[in-house]
Amino acid sequence: MLSSATPMGFLLVTNRAKARAFYEGLLGLHFVAEDDYALVLRSGPILLRLTTMPSITAADHTIFGWQVEDIGAKVAALTAKGVIFERYPFFGDTQAKDGIWSAPGGDKVAWFRDPDGNLLSLSQHVA
Repeated sequence: MLSSATPMGFLLVTNRAKARAFYEGLLGLHFVAEDDYALVLRSGPILLRLTTMPSITAADHTIFGWQVEDIGAKVAALTAKGVIFERYPFFGDTQAKDGIWSAPGGDKVAWFRDPDGNLLSLSQHVA
């Protein structure tokens, strides 16, 4: 029933100008619309609605992510733009200095936060 509908993700933000600078300016998402309640951006076929709230509590888990083909290149490009990738001591040597964690099966993931502390990720999966 919804398999051909356009998916939309929702993230809560407190400062729309900072969120737009981050998601559109830094990450390169495409502006779609803005109203009194939210900013809507597009990432590939996905719409992302950044809903403005007076305050939020960021989750400790990943709430949105992107699957990429070359995670090393994306992490390097975002790091050069000032994005800081999370480091988790419990991953030990399986997480590189640039923040990319290599899972036992070969998948790779790197985590970073938006200006409101929302945990986002990049992932590269083996075929």
